Amino acid sequence: MGSGKSSIGRRLANLTGARFSDTDDLVVEKAELPITEIFAQHGEAHFRELETEVLQELKGTTGLVLATGGGVAMREENQGLLKEIGKIVWLDADPDILFKRVSRNSRRPLLLTENPRQTFDALLAARHSVYE
Repeated sequence: MGSGKSSIGRRLANLTGARFSDTDDLVVEKAELPITEIFAQHGEAHFRELETEVLQELKGTTGLVLATGGGVAMREENQGLLKEIGKIVWLDADPDILFKRVSRNSRRPLLLTENPRQTFDALLAARHSVYE
């Protein structure tokens, strides 16, 4: 979250002539709802299911730079799907910088908590070993 996946992904796609896509955008398109509404109406588990469905649909796609949501790799099934889709690149930055970036966007459902920084730090800690 906040590492620049979409921005850098777009640049990489432009440099390589590949097509750029973002799993969040594909999930929104599939659900016909904004992410905040998916979370509000159906919960995080449903959102994660939609992410997996999107990845399954992308299997076999070539010439694609794909930015994924920060939690997509937390499902073991998704890790395998991502490897089938292509090379995986982890973008990392200092946690303070990442939190500053994500704080600019009030539409991040996972951070709509009483203590967003504590939630962010917990998410980052839980995801770090999977990202590595």
